[in-house]
Amino acid sequence: MYPLQPDKPQSSVTLRVLCDSVVKSRHRHPGASGLSLGDAHNFGRRVTRRDEWVEKPRTTVWEELFLGAESPLLQLLDNLAVEQLGTPAFSFLPRLQFKPSETPTSRLVESVHLQPFADSKSERVLQLAEIAGRFAALFSWFGVADLHWENLVLGQDHHGEIVFAPLDVEMVLDEFTLPTQTKFLPESDPDIVDICRHSCGARRLLPFIGKPVNGKLTVAMAAAYYHAFRFLNRNAQNISRVISSLPTLQTAPIRVLLRGTDEYVFSGKKDVWPPLLEAEKLQLARGDIPYFFRLIGKKGIFYYTHPDLTEYSCLPTKGDVPQLAPLLSLAKNLNAPSRKSLLEEGIFAILGAFDNPDLTGPFEYEKLSVLFKRKHLTVTLPSGEELTSRRDLRPFVGSVYLPCSCGEVHSPFVPAVTTCNG
Repeated sequence: MYPLQPDKPQSSVTLRVLCDSVVKSRHRHPGASGLSLGDAHNFGRRVTRRDEWVEKPRTTVWEELFLGAESPLLQLLDNLAVEQLGTPAFSFLPRLQFKPSETPTSRLVESVHLQPFADSKSERVLQLAEIAGRFAALFSWFGVADLHWENLVLGQDHHGEIVFAPLDVEMVLDEFTLPTQTKFLPESDPDIVDICRHSCGARRLLPFIGKPVNGKLTVAMAAAYYHAFRFLNRNAQNISRVISSLPTLQTAPIRVLLRGTDEYVFSGKKDVWPPLLEAEKLQLARGDIPYFFRLIGKKGIFYYTHPDLTEYSCLPTKGDVPQLAPLLSLAKNLNAPSRKSLLEEGIFAILGAFDNPDLTGPFEYEKLSVLFKRKHLTVTLPSGEELTSRRDLRPFVGSVYLPCSCGEVHSPFVPAVTTCNG
């Protein structure tokens, strides 16, 4: 949403957008070869199912980094986690195969096949809560956005291992101050809080970990977030080195959302605000949902201007136009001033998102303890340091608990069409 509003904090500009409301049915239901899925972008290109593969007509560099069987990042994290944490902490991410497509601008990704997570044993539910905390830490730390529930898959593979992952990874390396910016937890901005509460990815967990979530599982999520985030901080230099070595790093588009897809869909029937840019009108006129991107090492917001995607233009950089915050710096090993707040306030964001009146008294997990008082929360870290916050965190994070259950499904993939029953 742009331009920057004077009463809105600049830190939220890049991704403070309405979550994409058009159904993204990629991977969701097995279909016939050549079945087109999702929206049209960049001269009519669509995601297409081809038997056991899904063709994505865009870069898959970021998906291969976080979901690929050959990912050097996942190999690094797996090795370091076993060595330092004693567990393959990020094994909940699938290891998918990617391969070239006949179309030069596309890549093929292996289809995801999962069974529903149906194990109600307490230790398995606790494992899922830990995974949720690590998931939030991982993608907050890497500045990955668009983790709404339509974009998440949750189930178990043929070995019975839990899989919890995004299907699309297009926006990365943003410097976040709160995990709400991933859209996994609901943002609190009063203009969009209702939409963000409905669409937040964390609601995928509720059918399995409870509604409301009990104290042990809530604190387990917070503790897992803390330990995973600290692990990533400790290994930032090695992680940065791996990402910097990607051969297509400088040319891989990082998607930028200027507004929600629903605004584009209805733009011909009603006025939108801010008014459409010329670049948006141009793409809408050719039948596309506008697509914008940024590039590492280059300033500006770009869009493609030629059907073979070899030419692109830049939006105006001066005046009443969209602006972008800097990306996390690989030269600085992905360190940023916001890291401390993202860690500490991130713990409270998790607690606030899952808080409910039934939580009272102390709970502890993995040497992190939380004392739930009527008006305050006190977190004691494994180091002994105490962090205190007021109990009412609604100004900073929305609650995941809604009277409706749209998106709260037991199936690994969200249904292609979901109607809110609230």
